[in-house]
Amino acid sequence: MRYRIPRLELFDEHGIDSQTVKALKLAILAVAFGIVNFNILNGIAMAGYLRELGASDFVFGLLFAIGPMASPMQLVAAYVLERTRKRKAIFLSFGLVQRFVWLPFGLVPFFVPLDHSNPQMRIIIAAVFMVISAFTVPFMNVSFHSWAADSVPPHIRGRYFAVRSRIFTIFGVAGGFLTAWLLDSFTGYNSFALVFALAAVMGMMDIACFIWVKFPPMPPPIEQGEKFTHMLGTALKNKPYMRFIAFMTIWMFSVNLSTPFILVHLREGVLLSNTLITFLIQILPNICSIMILTYWGRTIDTHGNKTVMQVANGLLCIAPFFWIFTTNNIISIVLIALVGLSQGLLLPGFDLGVNNMMLGHAPKENRSMYFAMYFMFTSIIGIGLANATGGWLLDNVFSIFETMELSVFSVVLTRYSFIFGLTAILRCLVVYVALPRMLHEENNTPVRQMLHHTYNGIRRMLARRRRGIRFRKRR
Repeated sequence: MRYRIPRLELFDEHGIDSQTVKALKLAILAVAFGIVNFNILNGIAMAGYLRELGASDFVFGLLFAIGPMASPMQLVAAYVLERTRKRKAIFLSFGLVQRFVWLPFGLVPFFVPLDHSNPQMRIIIAAVFMVISAFTVPFMNVSFHSWAADSVPPHIRGRYFAVRSRIFTIFGVAGGFLTAWLLDSFTGYNSFALVFALAAVMGMMDIACFIWVKFPPMPPPIEQGEKFTHMLGTALKNKPYMRFIAFMTIWMFSVNLSTPFILVHLREGVLLSNTLITFLIQILPNICSIMILTYWGRTIDTHGNKTVMQVANGLLCIAPFFWIFTTNNIISIVLIALVGLSQGLLLPGFDLGVNNMMLGHAPKENRSMYFAMYFMFTSIIGIGLANATGGWLLDNVFSIFETMELSVFSVVLTRYSFIFGLTAILRCLVVYVALPRMLHEENNTPVRQMLHHTYNGIRRMLARRRRGIRFRKRR
């Protein structure tokens, strides 16, 4: 008698053709490799490597701003995509180059000798590889999101991206442990070379998964040979989408003003090991995300994107205040863990809402141009300008405040304390003032109704568990 292996159903496949189901599952597999690449390039490995190469706070901020500052290429990429309509070829070719470049990036100290007359040469060469990566990312972004908007049915987007995010975080935990182990087990530049080689290999495997993904043909353009300026003008005139872009830009600016420097602070100020930093900043939030993502996916499908974004970030915006009180003691580790827990439980809801609004609110005509506008503004201002501004403030303003030796609750304030405080204030203003006024979406339930529904759900769950415990005791 022959047994069939049970079919793995990760999301609601009802009414979806088999080719699309296969493509959606391959996209989930791809993200399992991609998260390792993402965590390395946005975690303690990148921060530690750039500091080892000699980057000051301002140079550090500028290096992190290279990618965002190249984002005007989003418009070029969108135009090329709309004219050629070959999104699979664009995604694969530019994606493989972007992933491979991190291999020589990690080997810079081995083929660029240290020149005391020009100590910045290694930084310059590393920056060149970062520029190459930055100019290829826009082509990946617009082609992938164009595919996702056409391939993921609207009625399962919340649950599908929740499943994808769960796989993302599960493999992020494993990759985080491996990265931390490599950094702490090997010395000097050898550890960074191994870690960035891992980033390159896993990143290329991520892109390679899409070789077998079906990219549906893009709908024909309404106007043949449409000019770039007309495409751009049409997107700019879409006021609801531009308000969404404006909100996300100021939100990301408030976040990224200090984000790159959190790792520097933990590494050089709190003196934590790479393993502990990785666990508290990446692995712990990822574990929490795994547990909560399904809930956020269902909640978004029930209550709407804007409502979930308001609730999640309404609680999360005060988290940067905790960084002010982190010093080299056990209490600081508890505070860092609390921040990690809150980010892991709340941030996935906000991110899923943003992703759904970006995909769902862009019209089909010239859709990739809308995505390009989103990535361009949020990257240039929300990330690049924010990183550079944060580095400039640390070197030129908050370094002066640091000499005053101010303290709060017996904690001496450093220049990083001031940047964390400024970030927290800006985030609260964006969430409580800008979000309700700038984002508009139909079919959203009021925040109070969602909170009431959540409270009743938790109460019913606890009641069922109490009844179950009593029943087992009686037996």
